[in-house]
Amino acid sequence: MSRKRVIISIIIFTVIVAFLILFFYLNSSKKYEELSVTESTWNSIIAARKPSEKLVLRDIRFNDYSLVLDNKSSTLYYSLINDSYSKYNPSVSFKAEAENVQIAVLSDKITSEKTKNNHIFKLMIYSDTEYHIYDLLCMDLPILNINYVGDVREKKGIPVEIYLFNNLSNSTKRITRSSGKLRMNGDSISFSLNKRSPGRNIRDNKISILNMKPDSEYNLSVAGFSEEEHGGQRVELFINNEYRGVWNLR
Repeated sequence: MSRKRVIISIIIFTVIVAFLILFFYLNSSKKYEELSVTESTWNSIIAARKPSEKLVLRDIRFNDYSLVLDNKSSTLYYSLINDSYSKYNPSVSFKAEAENVQIAVLSDKITSEKTKNNHIFKLMIYSDTEYHIYDLLCMDLPILNINYVGDVREKKGIPVEIYLFNNLSNSTKRITRSSGKLRMNGDSISFSLNKRSPGRNIRDNKISILNMKPDSEYNLSVAGFSEEEHGGQRVELFINNEYRGVWNLR
């Protein structure tokens, strides 16, 4: 077979695989409001099943972006993309630990007013015999999740992994994942991020996040009442997937 035919065959195969992935996604996801059930239906699902802490989500996505999932409190956190036309009625797809699991949300539309008032929505996954209920909180701010293992009192800092979801309008990069070093002292948190340099070396570099001026180190402090403080950006902060409130990042 000629090289040209091989290349054409690879392109055709790639297109077919991409189509199948897209077809599977479109047929495995539903709009949030399509999953809505009345209170009586919600109660009938519960009445016919037993609650289970083992029936849990592995991943759930709104508009193909994973939500932050705090399994300890059974809470899901959804950051609404500011300029998205479907932010109040996102497409929902999920993976669970068990097979043949369905998902339902208690009849309760996501609105701007409810988001601003920290309204708690209810979402349930259920099988033929069990169910598990999650709280769902919707947020207007970007989400920063800091994950670490170790003693945060270490002066030199400890290894950290960050996940940042940028919901700001016209953002060209929604998700930032990076490693670095973390330092914590009471309510004062700082972290540096790594970036691969030529030659496969890893070192701390000035990196821009949330459309801010590139910096080699970022600092977090408990946010005040102003929208922005000293050129910073307010974020919803999570540490090891546990919610810590609104903080100012600068």
